[in-house]
Amino acid sequence: MSSNPSPLGPQDVIDVRAVFPKVNARLLELLEGLAPGDWLRPTVHPTREVKDLVAHLLHGDVRRLSIHRDGFALPTPPIRGVADLTEFIQSDNREWMAGMRRVSPRILTELVRQFDGECLAFLEGLDPMGEAMFAVAWAGEERSRNWFDVAREYTEKWHHQQQLREATGRPSLYEQELFAPVLETFARGLPFAYREVTCAPGTKVSIVVTGAVDLSWTLRREVEGWSLWPSTDAGAAAVASIDADKVWRIWTKGMTPLEADQCLSVVGERALAEPALKFVAIMA
Repeated sequence: MSSNPSPLGPQDVIDVRAVFPKVNARLLELLEGLAPGDWLRPTVHPTREVKDLVAHLLHGDVRRLSIHRDGFALPTPPIRGVADLTEFIQSDNREWMAGMRRVSPRILTELVRQFDGECLAFLEGLDPMGEAMFAVAWAGEERSRNWFDVAREYTEKWHHQQQLREATGRPSLYEQELFAPVLETFARGLPFAYREVTCAPGTKVSIVVTGAVDLSWTLRREVEGWSLWPSTDAGAAAVASIDADKVWRIWTKGMTPLEADQCLSVVGERALAEPALKFVAIMA
């Protein structure tokens, strides 16, 4: 295992402030280069065309600024758990996208330009170690630090832009500096993904990502739950390897469980690696 003497925790910040503007700029370059027919292309989401997905990205900015910066929010239905929260978010998304279908691509692009900038400026002004307004629920957290919430926001911008690029045949966002923070952020949810896996304390499972980026983590069973450590461990009961091109799709529901299983290579106890394939790092 890594020489790091402790597991990864809230003090181990994933700082995306330097790369966030770059991903936003790449999105604008993408949108400005789309032909009229590109906006109507289907995406990995069965009910969303390219224009719908762009509207969804804009919605994230506007919702964040309205609630978090401006303190404006309408009453919400009772939220009794993650399922209720997910349904509320998805319903809100559907209503927004339906309303934006009458807006032209040109206007939509200009709105993205404006509110991406405003949202980023707001996020950059937050104290990274302060308590976030929005906890990262897919990681099992009820309270999160701002840096994790901002990193989560970055993963939303990256993975939806990547879906847009694939839908329109544009190059992927697989540069190390842009891609690695996405997977590092997603990985913070792995202990939650393993919450129902019971085995002897001290049992370790290593996850290795190769390809466009090379990353690895080790999950270790503690008396209460699982902890996450950087790097691999020679004593792991299972070492699961998967290509970076596949793992982000798995963790954002872009692949079926069967497709995901076929992408996984395991040395050791395969059953211990399988929860990583069921993990979802989005509210869906």
